[in-house]
Amino acid sequence: MVWRAVLYVGGWVATCFLTSPAWAQRGAGDEAKPESPALVAGRPVVIDRTPVLFRDPLKYQVNLHLAPTRQVTLAATVDGVVIGVLTQLGQAVPAQGEVLRLDSRADQLRVQRAAASLKAAKADLAAGGKGGAEARVQVAEADLALAELEANQASIRSPFPGQVVAIHVIDGEYIRAGQPLVTVIDPTQFFVEAPVDGRSTKPGDAIELQVEGDVVSAKVAVILPLTASLDSLRELFPSPATGRIILENPTGQWRSGQTVYSGMIPRQPVAEVPTTALRNAEQGGRQVQVIRDGFVRDVPVQLLGQIGADFQFVSGRFSSTDELVLKSSELIVDGARIVPRDPNRPATPLAPGNTGKNPQPGAPGRPAASSGNNF
Repeated sequence: MVWRAVLYVGGWVATCFLTSPAWAQRGAGDEAKPESPALVAGRPVVIDRTPVLFRDPLKYQVNLHLAPTRQVTLAATVDGVVIGVLTQLGQAVPAQGEVLRLDSRADQLRVQRAAASLKAAKADLAAGGKGGAEARVQVAEADLALAELEANQASIRSPFPGQVVAIHVIDGEYIRAGQPLVTVIDPTQFFVEAPVDGRSTKPGDAIELQVEGDVVSAKVAVILPLTASLDSLRELFPSPATGRIILENPTGQWRSGQTVYSGMIPRQPVAEVPTTALRNAEQGGRQVQVIRDGFVRDVPVQLLGQIGADFQFVSGRFSSTDELVLKSSELIVDGARIVPRDPNRPATPLAPGNTGKNPQPGAPGRPAASSGNNF
């Protein structure tokens, strides 16, 4: 079923052919629905419109990902040769679990020598030795402790229960003191530094994150100044800040490096629109209407920062030629087509009984082009 209405759009007159929604084509037993004002034949509708100025969302893109709260790269404290990598990538290790071993034969010999020196010093002291025998015992004890410490440094151990995520050396490799050997993370807790509203968000607040395709609950640990990578968001929000957000992972559901999406980082074109142009969407959320290639389209939008009481930054699937519908005197359904016509020519009402289906060429009710289908 097709209705015709005359619309006064931005100073010129157009004819709008409106394809009826599914509920308008109800059967005799269907529940009656209220009639939309935009679907009343011959009713004039006045629309205020304006061009939409867009901002490229690439300007605001920042890659966010999960990172472990605790991560350590174990390094050598002495020079030596790797004689055993005792772990594998992805393997769980206990606290103080040995993950790598260096050649410690020279260290063991020094331990034996220090132990022998200590034994001799104690024997000398027991035999009544004079001239500093007691001091020589103390020196020998210190030498033994130092030799044992150096020997223990050949065994590389994890300081906490964790998971091996990187092995930087191989068996037989000669390494220097300070060289990275193995990286271990704690997989039970991750964090991400994401933008938050610095005025309304506080430490301890619960916050929703989108981790790849899942929405999860996390907690804000601390509010930090906006990082340099997020500085472009100052254009869209009055008080952006960086939140260090903690995500607990007791079951191992999440992995280090998984992508995180923030609702404050737009992924679609950004526009500044009057708040009066916003309306509730049937599926939830908010939307605006635009005129696109002669059709009225409903565009769901993501709300960003509000500029005073009158304007709001939004992000949505806009087209570069869209014109924003600021307001209209009647409700206009998504998909309504606007066909420019001579403003001096009066609107032609549909003939009685003419539904607009299959009109004859030149007959009243025939659209200038195809009716308002989705595209």
